[in-house]
Amino acid sequence: MNPDVTVFIPAYNEAGNLTHCVEVVLAKLDELGVDAEILIVDDHSQDGTSQLADELAREYERVRCTHHERNLGIGGTFRTALGQARGEWMILIPADLALQPSELERYFEAAQHADIVVGLRSDRSDYTWARRLVSWTNIHLIRALFGMKLRQFQYISMYRLDTLRQIDIEYWHSAFFLAEILIKGRDLGYRLVEVEIRYAPRLSGKPTGAKVKLVFLTVADIFRFWIRWKFIRRKN
Repeated sequence: MNPDVTVFIPAYNEAGNLTHCVEVVLAKLDELGVDAEILIVDDHSQDGTSQLADELAREYERVRCTHHERNLGIGGTFRTALGQARGEWMILIPADLALQPSELERYFEAAQHADIVVGLRSDRSDYTWARRLVSWTNIHLIRALFGMKLRQFQYISMYRLDTLRQIDIEYWHSAFFLAEILIKGRDLGYRLVEVEIRYAPRLSGKPTGAKVKLVFLTVADIFRFWIRWKFIRRKN
């Protein structure tokens, strides 16, 4: 019998965080009585994360792992997880957690009335001014171009898998793919429900989502999709 939830953990050079993340998440899922699996997708790490993921899968029956032969980025790990997840729902939890574990209950409560539960990060105090500017620009650009009423697009969301698998994820090479899913889900009539979540700062390592090259690629993908999106809407 398939689990209710697949917790997908993308891992690229996360040896300092991965064990803590898996143990904390498993403990909280047990406390909540949620039937779940953890799927670790190692994105060709170079710091021992790959071996650590294998060890965790051997130690815990509910943990599985898979490995990329080359680095594909967060979008690539997401697509891999989407193909291998066995749950009714899938939630992406970074190896650095990025949320207080107790907040998982908010996702499960909101799921009763949603197809996608969209997490709203409560705190950006650990952001540099440059990263805050990138985040603010990304949010307001997507809201303006696509008429989205959501307040955030890049934090932790939980997806009903049969819904998510109806969405063609085209822009997975950039960070835009998370917003792409929400825009396409909205347009397909899926129920998007926001929940405010308490953020937890990273304990070890450095985030990789704010690289200049990725930022420019994301902006380019936003406008590429917007041009096609406008054309399709006019045609229909």
